[in-house]
Parts: sequence; C-alpha cells; structure tokens
Amino acid sequence: MVRFGDKGSRVKSVQKALMSRGYDLPRFGSDGHFGDECWEALQRFAKDQNIDWDPRVPAEVLTALDRPATPPPAPRATPSSRGTTGVGSVKVYDLREQADSPHKKSKTVAGRTVQRRASSIDAITIHQTAVKFGVKSYQISAAGGDRDMALARRAFKVACHALAFHDGFISLAAPLRWYVYHANSLNRRSLGLEIDGNYAGLAGGRTANGRPPTPLTDKVIEASRMAVKLLMEEGRKEGCPIKYIHAHRQSSRSRRGDPGEELWRKVVLEYAVPVLGLQTEPGKTWGNGKPIPKDWDPNGVGEY
Repeated sequence: MVRFGDKGSRVKSVQKALMSRGYDLPRFGSDGHFGDECWEALQRFAKDQNIDWDPRVPAEVLTALDRPATPPPAPRATPSSRGTTGVGSVKVYDLREQADSPHKKSKTVAGRTVQRRASSIDAITIHQTAVKFGVKSYQISAAGGDRDMALARRAFKVACHALAFHDGFISLAAPLRWYVYHANSLNRRSLGLEIDGNYAGLAGGRTANGRPPTPLTDKVIEASRMAVKLLMEEGRKEGCPIKYIHAHRQSSRSRRGDPGEELWRKVVLEYAVPVLGLQTEPGKTWGNGKPIPKDWDPNGVGEY
C-alpha cells in the first residue's frame, strides 16, 4: 500500500512506472516522494484504466500499473457504412489506435509519447500544411485500394492531432492527450489541426513559399469546420475543457501566414465562433508569436 506523503523505493518504482507510460512528472520526476504531482498522475492513470479512484490508492491501481502497458481505447464517432467514422456529412478516418508511440514529432519520456493532463487542454490551434498532399500508387495499394485511406495515413508523419484534407475528409491521426510538437508554446494546452493546402497569408496575396496557392474549395472548408467540431467534442469527452481556438502565428513569428486570412475567416469567424461557441484571443501571443491582424479579423491587432 502507498499513501500520500510516503517516501522510499516503492514510491520511486511507482513514479518510474508512471513516467514509462507517458504520465509526465515534470517538476520532481522519480524523487521517491509521494506528493501532489505523483498523486495527480496516479489519478489520471486510474481514470484511463477505468478504475474507481480511492484516496488510499487502491491496490488494483498499483496492480494495473505493474501489468504490461495497453493504451486506453480512444472514443470513436458513429461508424458509417464504409467502415470509417463520420461527423456531419464529412468522412473521418479515426486512426488513433494505429498511431505509433513515440510519435515522430512529440515529447517523449522513456521511449513513449507523453500524455498531457486532460484538464490542461483548453484550445485548438489551426494550421495550414503549406503543401497539398498527394499519394502514390504503392501507398494506395498498401491501403487496400482506398485512396483516401492512403492519404489519411500520411497524417501520421505530420505534427498534429487531426488533418482536414483538401478532398473533403478528416484524419484523426494521434490520441488527443498526446504531447505533439505542433505549435511551440501552445503545445501543452491545445489540439493541433492541420488543413491541407498552400494558402496565402492575405486573401489574393502571395503564399509564404512563393508557390501557387491552393484553391479554397467548399469541400476543404467543410472538412476543416467539421474537424474543429470533432476535436472539440472528442476532447470534451476526454475531460478537456475546450474553449478557445488559436492560429499557429500566435505562437511563432516565422508562421505569420499560418493558417492565412481566408481559413481564419471561413473556419473560425464564420463557424467555430458563432456556431460552436469557441472563443478567440486575437490580441494574445505565446513565445515569439504575432497577434491576429486586423486584416484577418475586425477584432485583430495591427497589420499583417
């Protein structure tokens, strides 16, 4: 039995087991002292294992912790007739259970992607990929002839939790609590949504890489909107108090055109805010980021 305030080798072994499974102990690590940080991590572990929490730390929790790790099942949307999932009229490939840990672009501890505390995730950050994804014949063959599935799997190599494809479908590519390096200082508190395509920072302007812009179609707008809805709803199911929506430019000076004026207006101002009730914080920045400009948003700050 382990109790709050205990010290010693047994506590240290519990802490090491937690960290090996991705339950981060960023302040004290495996210091052999059962304090608040270890207590909260054990609570999260118990919840993920569907074990009722007892303030004495039930023996069942410790027994489960000693067993070989098995990831908790990810919540899924309603299955469609094609064997995928769907939100609204948009097809969703829910690939979270197939994602590798450690994720190639994630924070890791002991060879596993770190799981964030659900209560700390209160936002969605939207991005543009700055390239329109394609797929090769061998990738389609590997996906059983399903071209969309082949494209959806490409999201595994992108730093995001979800990717809205230009062809009008969504890939859920990483468990929502995973600490993925998608938005600099916003990594800890947000879910990352990438939107397929190369879009100009200002409507009608040049793209950041100088390549031709990708047409912003009704399909990609609808897929992007439904991806925001899906991330909000799935996140809240997991205990994430999703309340805000941000742009990558707010956490990175080098991403000032991310996601771009048209996506910000069509996805955020015309849908996420008035329909879903999410809030923007146009004047706020994180790290060396830049605020949302007035060119994008009437409530913005400064020029692009």
